[in-house]
Amino acid sequence: MHFHLPKPLHGWREFAGEVGIIVLGVLIALAAESVVEAGQWRHKVDVVRRSLLGELANDRARWEMDVTAATCARSAIDGLDAWVQTNGTASPPMSDMNTRNLYWMHSANWNLATGSQTLDHFPIDEQLAFASLYDGVAHRQMELTRIMQLIERVDTLVPFAKDAQGRRELQLTLGDLRGVIDDLLANKGYMKRHFEAVGVKADRSDFAADVHASRCVAESS
Repeated sequence: MHFHLPKPLHGWREFAGEVGIIVLGVLIALAAESVVEAGQWRHKVDVVRRSLLGELANDRARWEMDVTAATCARSAIDGLDAWVQTNGTASPPMSDMNTRNLYWMHSANWNLATGSQTLDHFPIDEQLAFASLYDGVAHRQMELTRIMQLIERVDTLVPFAKDAQGRRELQLTLGDLRGVIDDLLANKGYMKRHFEAVGVKADRSDFAADVHASRCVAESS
């Protein structure tokens, strides 16, 4: 039994040409779609990159203010320590140590970015640089939280430092506070390197008007 393939109406050459035109049209359409999609991702990446750099510029400014405030607080701790040694007989020294001088850092834009697919389109080195910096921000945030808690406890204990037990509790709290501040300040170089790795300069424009009056912070700014 023999099978005969049907012949195209205009011959095989014409048929192949028509198929080629169709295939070429499909390829052109796919290429155009790919170009459009690539352009959309480039736009998304640019938007996300700008949002991260803006957030980090603000974080760097807040970090630098926190470093100054923590340095001031360390000096205030020494003053309170010296006062405790007098058995609290004199009035406690005036201090700039205040939680209002410390600023939270932000990571909302990073959290949004990690929940999308946009970061997958960043160069891998840039992804790693952002991730390392935001990890540092998260750890510094925990240290700042602890410092704020201890400053509030110091404020609570100072009025009760007129007896031995009160002075002992105050000294222990001051020691804990000094230790956490030292840990925070020990990371100045780490944070500076990682901010500079992504090309971030400090920008305090969104909170400059809210900077609290503090002699030590003002002198250091």
